[in-house]
Amino acid sequence: MSGQKKEIPDTDLRLKKEQRDRLKETYGEIIEGDLPERYCDKDPIVAVGDVVTDILLKQGVVPNVSTIDHKTRRGGYKSGTSKKDAFDIEFDIKNPPEMISRPAWIVMEKALKNEKPVLIEVEGEEDLLSLVAIILCPSGGLVIYGVPSEGMVINEVSEEFKEKAWEVINNMIKVNEGR
Repeated sequence: MSGQKKEIPDTDLRLKKEQRDRLKETYGEIIEGDLPERYCDKDPIVAVGDVVTDILLKQGVVPNVSTIDHKTRRGGYKSGTSKKDAFDIEFDIKNPPEMISRPAWIVMEKALKNEKPVLIEVEGEEDLLSLVAIILCPSGGLVIYGVPSEGMVINEVSEEFKEKAWEVINNMIKVNEGR
């Protein structure tokens, strides 16, 4: 769908109920365990999720950007690694469940431009921020997110993945438009 709108929204977005099943489809390689060596030197690497971030840090891979919400499977998550030591810069944002807040776009864009590792702590839910990361990440970078009971999904960012992400974004409900 090359004729679709490709502008960063100036409003919060809410996922439509009918989009939920589509987002269960995974695009990219699903792996269990550590990040394969062939991906470790990709730049940038964006980790979306607490468990994914922990797996990478335990492996010695510090993501350029990591988003966490201190939850997994909608329950609390106690990390086994100290994220504060791994990241030089930290942003705090609010992003309600099933939404992408306008500030999430701004912070992700700043984080990806930074040369030092950035931790984005989300009050709410970070799941949909993988879409933001795919859109804003340069082609060739990695966006990695977790799928419960399956493993990690590795998206090597390409124009094809960006198109799929824009398709979802452009079909979301605009909330607080023009804020």
